[in-house]
Amino acid sequence: MEFTTLEDSLYAGLKNDLGFIIDEKFLVLSEAQSTINNNMPLRQLEYISRTYEKLVPTENLYGESNTRIPVPELFVVYTGKKKWNASELRLSDSFLGIAPENSLEVVVKIVKMKYNKGENETLEILERSEKLNGYSTLQEYIRQFREKDGELGTAIDKAVRQCIREGVLKEFLEKNSPEVKRMLFNEITSEEFAEIRAKEAAQKASEESYKEGIKEGKVISLIETCQEFGLSQKDTLSKLMNKLSMSKEKAEAYVAKFWK
Repeated sequence: MEFTTLEDSLYAGLKNDLGFIIDEKFLVLSEAQSTINNNMPLRQLEYISRTYEKLVPTENLYGESNTRIPVPELFVVYTGKKKWNASELRLSDSFLGIAPENSLEVVVKIVKMKYNKGENETLEILERSEKLNGYSTLQEYIRQFREKDGELGTAIDKAVRQCIREGVLKEFLEKNSPEVKRMLFNEITSEEFAEIRAKEAAQKASEESYKEGIKEGKVISLIETCQEFGLSQKDTLSKLMNKLSMSKEKAEAYVAKFWK
């Protein structure tokens, strides 16, 4: 087995979760997802292109001989809470029109690994692998404790202790729990990063809207005061520009909007 995982910075460039070649014939690319993402074929297309770019010397692309490459197999390992009914994703589902014969297709298989304790949804892949089953259980406990406590570090610590008590990955966790905790704490998916950025943007927009509302309230109050004292629109513009430090264009817009 030869690992081919892309090592670019997670947020500055491309990076996939895991890539490896088996017996020089099969190239497996997998991406872990805690949220539903129907754009995985397009993302995997980027990953496979970058991986082949690393594997194949540039000069080989211009030679007469057929350059042999390992067969790609593309997977998404889904561990999210929300039910995802799809078993595979196709790039052609994103096409705006019907693809001709000389087009491109990318098929990504979805492997669902969400642990469902007490439910009749035990997955075949988890039944075949004690380690995957244990890891899935650990992830589920982290999710549960995080929902209760809201703090990731505390949730990871509690989940590890819970698994050790139940004999889940006990030997491994007892020997490697500091490294496991550090890895889980530092591991953040692109989706989580995007979600954080979205929340930050929403919060910033809300704060700016609040500030803008306060400013607009001051503008209305000043215009009404000017009108009560019989000032002209010209004098009111001057007051807005001097008192509230705004441009002439913005002051004119406010007067046009709120002058009664």
